[in-house]
Amino acid sequence: MKKLLIKNGLAVFPDSIKKADILISAGKIQKIGKTAEADETIDASGLYVLPGLVDLHYHGLFMFPDPGKVSKFLNRMREMLILRGVAGFIPTFPAAPIPLLCECLIALKEALSADHDVPAPSAEALGVHLEGPFLSKDAKGAQPESAICDYDPDSAAMAKLFEAGEGLIKIMTFAPERKGAKELLSVLKQKKIIPALGHSVASYELAEEFCDMGANYLTHLFSGMKPIHHRDPSLALAGLTDDRFFREAIVDGYHLHPAVVKLIWRSAPPGKFILITDLVGDEEPLDREPPRLPTGNLAGSRLRLIRAVRNLISFAGAPIPSAVAAASLWPAKVLGLDGFGEIRTGGRATLLLADQNLILKKIVQGDKVVTALDDA
Repeated sequence: MKKLLIKNGLAVFPDSIKKADILISAGKIQKIGKTAEADETIDASGLYVLPGLVDLHYHGLFMFPDPGKVSKFLNRMREMLILRGVAGFIPTFPAAPIPLLCECLIALKEALSADHDVPAPSAEALGVHLEGPFLSKDAKGAQPESAICDYDPDSAAMAKLFEAGEGLIKIMTFAPERKGAKELLSVLKQKKIIPALGHSVASYELAEEFCDMGANYLTHLFSGMKPIHHRDPSLALAGLTDDRFFREAIVDGYHLHPAVVKLIWRSAPPGKFILITDLVGDEEPLDREPPRLPTGNLAGSRLRLIRAVRNLISFAGAPIPSAVAAASLWPAKVLGLDGFGEIRTGGRATLLLADQNLILKKIVQGDKVVTALDDA
C-alpha cells in the first residue's frame, strides 16, 4: 500500500503550530514525526499543513431543492468543496414544502449509497441540515415564507419528514417561539438530531428556557434574529452570554461587522465558535458580496470556509490554530465525529498545504494530491 510523506511542514494543531513530518497510508495519518518509510515525498518547507475543514451549513446547489438533481448536485459539491479545502460538509436544505423535502431526503439517501459515483478526491457529505420549515416569518431572511409552518405533532406529513430523513438529518433549525416548538424539540432529542435555534424573534428568556431543555446550538448568530435592545434582550444576547451555546458565524464581512465578529469571538468559550459559510450556488468567483433579494435581505453567502478562517484572524485577532479549529475540529466535535478536523495519528488523511497567508496551494487526500482552488 502506497505511503505518502509530507515533510518539513508547519503542522497546525488545535493549540499550537509545530514543524512535523506526517506519514499517510490507507487514508489515515500513520505517524507524525521523523520517518524514512515512504513511496512518495512532498516537501512542505515554508508551508502550513492544516486539517481538512468541516462546514456544518452549506446550501450550495441544494438552495433550490430538486429531487431529480440531488445526485448530480451532490457530486458537483463534493468535487468542488475538496478543492476549496473542505473535507466534510453538511448539505443544507432551506425551508420548502414538506413533501418536496421528503423527496429530496430520499433522493439524497440513494445518492449517498451509490459509492461507485463518488469522485476522488472528494469532500464527504456528513448528513443533512434542515434550515426550516419551522421558522419565524418575522425573521425569515431569504427563506420562502410560503414554506414556513408550525410543527404539528399529529401531522402524518411531518412524521414522514422524519421517516424520510431517518439517520440522515443531523441538524434542524427552528424558531422556539413557534407553536409546537417544544414538541418538536422532544422529537429532535429522541432522534439525536441537533436542535438549532435560528430565524427567530425569540426573547432572551425563551432562549434560555430552550437551552435548559437541550437546544444549545445557534444558527448563524445575529443573522435571522431580532436585534439586541438593552431593555429587551433577545436570542442573540443569550448567544453571547450563555456559555452553553454553540455559535455559528458567517464571517464574510457582510453578514457581520468585523467588530461584531470580535465580540462573538471574545464571548465564546473554547470550542463554541463555529465558522460556517451558508454558501448558496457554486459558481466562481467566490468571496464576493452575497446575493440579495429585491427586499435587500441577504440570501446566503459567497464565502469559502478558508476565507472565513483568514477573516477571523483579521477581524478578531484569533490565533491561527484557534481560527483553523473553528472551521475543522470544533464543527467535527459538534457532530461527534472522530478523526475529522485535526492532525493526529489515526486521523483522516485529508490535509491542506497553505502558504504563510493561509492561501491554499495543495490538497492531500490519502495518496492523492491536487491543486487547490483558492485565488485569495
